[in-house]
Amino acid sequence: MDRELSNDDLRAIELLHQLQALSPEDAATAVRMTLRMPNGAYVGDALLSAKAVEALTDSTISLNAYLETAVGDPETVADPLPELDADDTDELFGEIEAFLANSGQA
Repeated sequence: MDRELSNDDLRAIELLHQLQALSPEDAATAVRMTLRMPNGAYVGDALLSAKAVEALTDSTISLNAYLETAVGDPETVADPLPELDADDTDELFGEIEAFLANSGQA
């Protein structure tokens, strides 16, 4: 590499690494995510299993809900989410924790 990595570069590489770690190497690929920098520079691909896609989607929904509550800026979040009661939220977080504890395997 002919230049030093910026903080943005390092964050993108770490994000890619975390996405890649969601699925075991031998899992069937349901989604391929390509990560690029704002200037279009290719960072890499993450091959995600169906279970990883489901967990990542659910986690992102929760993150968006948190940001909407904590930040309150509608420009930083997706469309409004359905209301979840405490039991639904506990179940969702339990599934995510179990998924992550098993290295992305059910």
